[in-house]
Amino acid sequence: MSKHLQKLFVLTAALWLAGCSIFSAATARRGGVEEPTPTPIPTAIVPVNPVYTVQRGEVIKEFQFTGRVSPTEEKDLFFRVNGRVRRVLVKTDQMVKKGDLLADLENDSLERDLAGAKLNLARAQSRLDDATRSLEMQRARARLNLEIAQLNLEQARSQDLTPRRTLAAIELEKAQLALERAQAAYNAIAWRNDRGATIEAANLQQATLNYNQAKANYDLAIQALDSQKYQIAILERQVKQAQLALEELDKPADPLLANDVEVAKLNVQKLEAALADAQIVAPFDGRVMSVTATEGRAATAFQPVIVLGDVSKLEIKANLSSSDISNLAVGMPAQLSLASRPSEVMTGSIVRLPPTTIASNVNPADVDKSTVVGLDDPAKAATLQLGDLVKVTVIVTRKDDALWLPPQAIRTFEGRRFVVIKEGAGQRRVDVKIGIESLDRVEILDGLTLGQQVLGQ
Repeated sequence: MSKHLQKLFVLTAALWLAGCSIFSAATARRGGVEEPTPTPIPTAIVPVNPVYTVQRGEVIKEFQFTGRVSPTEEKDLFFRVNGRVRRVLVKTDQMVKKGDLLADLENDSLERDLAGAKLNLARAQSRLDDATRSLEMQRARARLNLEIAQLNLEQARSQDLTPRRTLAAIELEKAQLALERAQAAYNAIAWRNDRGATIEAANLQQATLNYNQAKANYDLAIQALDSQKYQIAILERQVKQAQLALEELDKPADPLLANDVEVAKLNVQKLEAALADAQIVAPFDGRVMSVTATEGRAATAFQPVIVLGDVSKLEIKANLSSSDISNLAVGMPAQLSLASRPSEVMTGSIVRLPPTTIASNVNPADVDKSTVVGLDDPAKAATLQLGDLVKVTVIVTRKDDALWLPPQAIRTFEGRRFVVIKEGAGQRRVDVKIGIESLDRVEILDGLTLGQQVLGQ
């Protein structure tokens, strides 16, 4: 062994013996129990605030909400009176037609009263109908009598007896001349003893007969003219009488019978209205969206128990708070994505907002308070499924060339908005005026310039 190695061995052995001595002494002081080695305290890490740079670019304020694909028209249906539900005739998702009875309350007594009222109306209407038919028959007869009287008058007026009188006068004059000639011929032989047996006497006798006949015919013609005047006067009065008879019938049937019918109708209408208040009838074709009415259970007036939707057309609806609605306006563009197809982004716009005021004569329950979003592409709108959830993103405000910082760089204290900027090795607080605020960018209107370094919080 070399001298160098010997020295190293001696030194190692000495150190080992010294360590054993120290360990034995320490053990003796602790009563033979070994103490644990203490854990060193780590050096504290000084946090470093992030540094942001004032940049220029596009700042967009977006408003997001979730809508649901719903029927274009959706109506809450309810009973208008309190009662116990007798029948619920539909189930959720069932298709119904306008006028279908969906549910009703127990109303046996009301239905009996309505049946009796309808019978009373039928009897009153039957009596009125009989009286009306009888009156119409009288009117028909009176019209016929008037027409007959008018025809008789027209016939009498159409008969001109003047030509008959003229002919009678001519015949009378001819007979007068023939008689005068026969008389002259007879006078020429009147001295003869056989004058009565002569032809002249026979001719005079015939001429006298002819004259008397012509005279009678003339007198009859004159009488006929006078009689016609009286006949026309009589027929004119008959026409007037027929007109008066028809005018007397130009009135409704017995007013009391008509009054009985109106009273019966009002009673039926009152009972039908009361029955309708105890029924729910489909106001349009559609699908039953929900049913909460239960047969045998009590129902409260005007409390919705059935929701009916017109599923022939669908739209995207959302129920938003008034503060959220204040961010929106009709016509604002929007991006939409279905929860079932989040990667497919569609475009649309706000098409309807809830009314800000409601007329005093409108039931608030009948007002649609939903916000409606429409799709730009009708083909994509046709692919929507009832009940689908839709994420809607509306661009409220956009500025293309604006100074901006992330929201983490802006600090607030007692209403004061400020930032902390780096100035060499130091820092300085600067008040800032804020414009558009979005989730990741805040527009800086005043207080900073492009490129400045801002310490984050």
